[in-house]
Amino acid sequence: MDKRTTFADGLTFPNGVMPWRGGLIVTCAPEVLFFKDNDGDGRADEEKVLLTGFATSGSTQLRVNCPTLGPDGWIYFAAGLSGGNITSPGHPERPALKMTGDLRWQPFTGEIENVDGRSQYGMSFDDYGRRFICMNRVPVQHVVLSSKILARNPHLAFSETVQDCSERTVKTGLRGGGDGVRLFPISHNITTADSHAGSFSAACGIMIWRGGALPERYNGCAFTCDPTGNLVHVDRLEPRGATFTAVSMFESEQREFLASRDDWFRPVFLTGGPDGALYVCDMYRKTIEHPDYLPEEVRKRTDFESGKEMGRIWRVKAAEKSTRQTKRHSLVSDSDIRKRFTTAIELGNVNTPASTAELARIAARDADDRWTRAAVLSGIDGRVINFQCAFRDEIKTVTAGTLDLLMNIGRLASDGSAPLDQKQLTDLIGPVSGRHAFNVTTAVLVGLAEASGKRITPKPETLSLEVFVGTAQEIARDNAQTSSRRELALRFLARCPWPLANDTLRNIATTEPNVALRATAIRALAGFDEPEVESALLDRDYWRAATPELRETVLSALLTSPTHFSGVLAAVENGTLSANAFSPQRRTLFLKHKEPAIRDRAEKLFGTASAGDRQKAFEDAKAALALAANGEHGSEIFKMHCAICHRLEREGVAVGPDLLDIRNQPKESILFHVVVPDAEITPAFAAYLAETKDGRAFSGILVSETATSVQLRMPGGAEETLLRANLTKFEALPNSLMPAGLEAAMSRQDLGDLLAFLKGER
Repeated sequence: MDKRTTFADGLTFPNGVMPWRGGLIVTCAPEVLFFKDNDGDGRADEEKVLLTGFATSGSTQLRVNCPTLGPDGWIYFAAGLSGGNITSPGHPERPALKMTGDLRWQPFTGEIENVDGRSQYGMSFDDYGRRFICMNRVPVQHVVLSSKILARNPHLAFSETVQDCSERTVKTGLRGGGDGVRLFPISHNITTADSHAGSFSAACGIMIWRGGALPERYNGCAFTCDPTGNLVHVDRLEPRGATFTAVSMFESEQREFLASRDDWFRPVFLTGGPDGALYVCDMYRKTIEHPDYLPEEVRKRTDFESGKEMGRIWRVKAAEKSTRQTKRHSLVSDSDIRKRFTTAIELGNVNTPASTAELARIAARDADDRWTRAAVLSGIDGRVINFQCAFRDEIKTVTAGTLDLLMNIGRLASDGSAPLDQKQLTDLIGPVSGRHAFNVTTAVLVGLAEASGKRITPKPETLSLEVFVGTAQEIARDNAQTSSRRELALRFLARCPWPLANDTLRNIATTEPNVALRATAIRALAGFDEPEVESALLDRDYWRAATPELRETVLSALLTSPTHFSGVLAAVENGTLSANAFSPQRRTLFLKHKEPAIRDRAEKLFGTASAGDRQKAFEDAKAALALAANGEHGSEIFKMHCAICHRLEREGVAVGPDLLDIRNQPKESILFHVVVPDAEITPAFAAYLAETKDGRAFSGILVSETATSVQLRMPGGAEETLLRANLTKFEALPNSLMPAGLEAAMSRQDLGDLLAFLKGER
């Protein structure tokens, strides 16, 4: 564009516009504004506030953005990772809405609602009304399910609604994630984190192309900007169950749809024009990184102003003549499973024998698609046993998805309203013969027992338990079996009486090389009250040989059950466990225990290990900064003390903040956050405590939540999905998951070596 007209000015940080009723809706936190030119002079003479209350405390790049008209007539807003308490000046009688993610607003009625998904910048709808969003390292995310659908069944513990579609092919080797989505920039710019090189680091402005002046092969594809790499990327959306996999259209050619050698080319937003062309909004800046994410010394030398008064808009269209008509062939190919998925959602609203039978057929055919499983399970409340009778007859093969679905059926049947009578139990577990007997029966029984918190003790006429226990023991110990079948066997043994499960669980918990199965066995053992559990898992030799990840698994498992608190304290008292290994949340579990004896012992142990004066501790720890440091040894210290929650250089688990960018910070700043972990807690990594009706307690990071369930990720990476109905307490905690006083468990040399490793020194 060769000219511009100032339509409205004097705004703080406008970052999104949408034409609306002859004017413009503009996002400019803390407000969403409406501007209109009523006298035709090209400048807005009408201005009003539509919505207000959006957070402005965080970075300017993380604020509400991208007003988008949805196919349902509502206007959607991307959250920008910030929140707020949103009100409409036009409806002062309505209470404020706490913003938990993306938002939608009905312009004619004034209603405001939270919606699923949390886009950093941008969103788009396809021809079928499916909503797509993006995150800085993930260019395509699909909002698959509404939490309103999941809420139809209050007994269903499933809280996910968004699927990452992009394949992360840039490998960092880090357990728990951290891999990137491949890009092929041709500019000279580099990312602020070396580990992000050659991959998305600033995905924004996602748009699903719905046809126009580009070649038809782009119809239904996802375009996403990456201003750091000076490019626009395009993915073909290939069906994967109820959702999609995003496949780069030009990866084999190692190029992008649009890339520039101009380091100032900063595409941030995409849209289709009335002429059918693709329009690219180019922010045009010398520096695109936000000052908040650069070290202080780098900020002092960085030019953040150049380009501030500039900007470009590019128009892209096919050289050859193209049709405006949208072709749906990237879309129709997914119709079979997609139709079954949407059909399952609709059938959940119709409680008839025919609809139940159809749901069972869909479940049997698409059991390996977790979204279809969730859609089916969300709609069978009140008819679980009828569904199971139909589903059991439809099973042709048993896969990991089938087992998961069967366990969920058992959980839903044990909703706590009333115990099952003998006929209901018989109908639920079905006949105990046939090639699928063990899988079907044990999976349902595991679900029943886990939901009720009781042991599996059916009457002999219903099930010969000893026969199934024998089979479970064989499968659990057999390395030739699939991991899903071995895990089922372990979870079955976990709910059996102690004498039948003891030997197998203890053997696998202490010797199994498969880390995931060993963790399953450890959690199974911790579910028993017998003292042999503590003697096995807290044996001094076993503990000293255990990796930090294994130690965390053991400790997390034992601390979910109050019956093991005395044994854990004994391990601290005899020196097997260090008091400094306990976070503030875990200390509180002991210090507020209902038994005075536990509280007294904890006070003696943790009183001396309290956080104390953190600022003084920081000043004392500064002595480590002056020491000659060994980064190689620091790597070992990192594995020992930090890797259960953080990741760096192919080590660690993604629970707390990613440390890939930490090398931009001065050593003293890194030391401060090690010694004073509560000084700054990013909202996304706030710690939560959940306590259940059966006395268990979990503390971790909130991964996802719906109206009916929450999902926590705990130190070590284990995740737990809990029904809200089963919780006696669920609250955000004031402290970080990282224990204060961690430096006390290290020598000053160890601390100095750790800082050297975190800075990348050798």
